[in-house]
Amino acid sequence: MTAGLDLTAASYLVIAIGTDPVTASVTQAWTAEAEGVAPTTLVVLDSMDSQADRDVLATVLGQTCVGVRCLIAGGRYDVMQALAFARERGALPPELASRVTHERDLPVYCAHCRGTHRVAAVPGGEVACPGCHRRLEVHEHHSAVLGSYLASDAQARELVP
Repeated sequence: MTAGLDLTAASYLVIAIGTDPVTASVTQAWTAEAEGVAPTTLVVLDSMDSQADRDVLATVLGQTCVGVRCLIAGGRYDVMQALAFARERGALPPELASRVTHERDLPVYCAHCRGTHRVAAVPGGEVACPGCHRRLEVHEHHSAVLGSYLASDAQARELVP
């Protein structure tokens, strides 16, 4: 049995995001186990940056019923964005489970341009904002609603004469 799979589910929606081999392995194991318990749908997406993939996810989430368990696997950026996307569409915490298969990228919400961007950074580090080009400090905390870490101007603490 896969750790964390809720065996009381009425149905399962398994979501694989990206091409990482670990993502494929995780979602294959989830799907195999879930199929023995309840109706199971597997959805494979390239990226949460793709509007076409977001449309597919919106469609399948819109077809779910009470008792569904959404199992999401992929890189940190895609998983955090997919979880926020599902919450925005009414998914409740007990209906969501996830597995981050790599941490090469991070979703960062820039407090200045108000955009969420995929960046190669770590919480506590600094990165250039792809939107407004400011040097950002990536804060340690994140927002489940936005599916991203908050980032703000790294020099904002310094007073400029």
